[in-house]
Amino acid sequence: MGLLYDPTKRDANGWHRVVFGEVILPDVPNVYGDFHSRESVRQFAYGFMLNGFRFDLDHDNNDVSNEVKVVESFIARDNDPDFVAGSWVLGIQILSDDIWNKVLTGELNGYSYEAMVRMFGVDLEGETSLFRRGMTQPSLTDGHQHALYLVLDDEGRPIVGSTSVNDGHYHGIVRHTITESHAGHQHIYQIV
Repeated sequence: MGLLYDPTKRDANGWHRVVFGEVILPDVPNVYGDFHSRESVRQFAYGFMLNGFRFDLDHDNNDVSNEVKVVESFIARDNDPDFVAGSWVLGIQILSDDIWNKVLTGELNGYSYEAMVRMFGVDLEGETSLFRRGMTQPSLTDGHQHALYLVLDDEGRPIVGSTSVNDGHYHGIVRHTITESHAGHQHIYQIV
């Protein structure tokens, strides 16, 4: 039986059309205030794969399961060079030209799980800061990066921020996970 879609085939620009992202990070409250232990991350990751849950874009109840396929799912190990240790990472191949173009333009820059969950409150202790710094992801076109500086609100969402100047330009930051467009492109970033 042949494959309906050849996952090793590259498009005209040489892309496999696969994106990777951390779905849940352990021990870090997300922007919605949800918090997962390493064991909770593992339970969600395994449950997703075992139960064959479907995909939805932007939490709009638009099932796109025939347009995207999971090609990898794993829990990042300690000292992983790309992902936070203990996080659940999905690699998704984008079959839809429309969805792939939204990924390339930055309109879609992440994904999340959707599940029925039981929530309970916890008190977290630790030092908090409303200031963050880090690095953007490399540009898809030429690989350059920027240092970034952010001020966050009490829920961990960016209020204001900016990147450093690189290649004669910088990017403003006013939303979670992606910079503003400048010089014809945007950068994805992650703050932990």
